[in-house]
Amino acid sequence: MTLNAGLRIARVHSQFLRPNGSSSALVSLVATSRASKQWQIISRTSQRRAASTASQAKEAPKSSSEIVSSSERLTSPLPASTTLNPPASTRPPPLDLPTRDPSSSIFTYFYHLGKAYMTFYKTGLRAIFTNRKLLSQSSTRLPLVPDSISFPTRSDVLLRRRVRHDLSRLPIFGVLLIVCGELTPLVVLLFPRLTPLTCRIPKQADALRRISEARRAASFRGLLYRPDPLKGSEPASNGHICRTLGLTSSLWDKIGLDGPFAASLAQRAIARIAADDAMLREGGGVEVLVDEEVVLACEDRGIDVLGKPIDELRSRLEEWLRKTAPEGVAAEKSDSSLGEPALKRAEEKTRETLVSLDGRI
Repeated sequence: MTLNAGLRIARVHSQFLRPNGSSSALVSLVATSRASKQWQIISRTSQRRAASTASQAKEAPKSSSEIVSSSERLTSPLPASTTLNPPASTRPPPLDLPTRDPSSSIFTYFYHLGKAYMTFYKTGLRAIFTNRKLLSQSSTRLPLVPDSISFPTRSDVLLRRRVRHDLSRLPIFGVLLIVCGELTPLVVLLFPRLTPLTCRIPKQADALRRISEARRAASFRGLLYRPDPLKGSEPASNGHICRTLGLTSSLWDKIGLDGPFAASLAQRAIARIAADDAMLREGGGVEVLVDEEVVLACEDRGIDVLGKPIDELRSRLEEWLRKTAPEGVAAEKSDSSLGEPALKRAEEKTRETLVSLDGRI
């Protein structure tokens, strides 16, 4: 390359090599473009973080309000209808049986009849698992806080008792339902006590009550042959209480003996009934109970319920609460607020009422 050619090339490229030339403008343009892109990325990231922070800030008051409302639920008193009545799922669901149409075949009728029973049993089985879940969420599992309900309510007590009863009978009844299928309503009438409470059809419940009331009447008839009235303090009262409440097998009645552990079973039942009476008096009385729970409460105390209107059962249950109330229990006080002597006296009066000669309230 000649010297002149090299000078011409250097003269041409010198314009792009000047600090204030187009090359530096191009470099600055590229740098500015890259910086703007980076800023856009940074700004978008910042916006996302700001949006996330804002959403968290918005959710924070909501979670606090939920905590406050949860605390209010713990500290505020529950309605009497909730504390006295257990969930409706602890009782059998309604059974809607089809009516036979004379124009349809008998096969169609029995098909719909079996379908209605299967729907009833499926609903009852689902209710058992629902009640088990409700039991784990009941107030007895909640931590105790000041001024909160620190004792189990009547609803919690009955929920726990019925869940245990149903779960103990669930395996046998499940096998029976699988084997018998649509014939299960006929089989359970032969073995009525093997069925969970949520799966008892009305005929089955009436059969159990009929057996219990007949056994109770026979036990009271046996007291008529005693030379003196039976007192609650006598050992013979334990066997009578077990028979009237159905705590022991009826096979012992046929051989004329009290069932085993009659004393402990009777005392446990009396303590349970006295505690339930105290919760009823403290929670608002019989008028707060729904009709189904009135029937079950009377049945639990050995009061006949078959063929009795609900108004009569309510009055009998109210009379029971008046007769078994310990002395000194005013309207504004509860049995538990008076201490252990009042509860002991309530148990004594409960025993005396159960062994009364007439057997009625």
